Amino acid sequence: PLSDRPEIDRWILSSLNSLKKKVAAYMDDYEPTHAGRAIEDFVDEHLSNWYVRLCRRRFWKGEYEHDKICAYQTLYECLETVLQLMAPVAPFFCDALFNNLNAISGRFDVSSIHHSRFPEPDDAVIDEALEERMQLAQDISSLILSLRKKVNIKVRQPLRKVLIPVVGDTMKSQIEKIAD
Repeated sequence: PLSDRPEIDRWILSSLNSLKKKVAAYMDDYEPTHAGRAIEDFVDEHLSNWYVRLCRRRFWKGEYEHDKICAYQTLYECLETVLQLMAPVAPFFCDALFNNLNAISGRFDVSSIHHSRFPEPDDAVIDEALEERMQLAQDISSLILSLRKKVNIKVRQPLRKVLIPVVGDTMKSQIEKIAD
């Protein structure tokens, strides 16, 4: 269940459901290029560069217990859904990958991705405050990384402190929640 998963899993699934909304709206407006760019942005920025990197230890370390199962199930759901969202734009590639995934899981009783239903967003999974908080974490991390590069401070060298200008109480509380 979603409520039993760590915050990072809930975040990526929330982002995935927000992506479902965007892609469906773009496809309804006959804008497959915009849909493809939204999928690309999700995969590059959120799934690959943030979720998988931060969860690397969860995938490889420890026993096959609750946390590792959550990480695997979340990643699998993201991959499967992204393939379904991409299928109208990249039909053969998505069909081949989908069939490989489905051969193992057997979640779908279809012979092709094109016979499965297009993913519909679940509004109960979408947490806009969590998405905003994680976007803030990504932006702050990116800015700090660029400042490190500018003054030649290695990434592994700890910083004593970082000062972040805060616009209001909401932003302050969001930053405090992602301080770690």
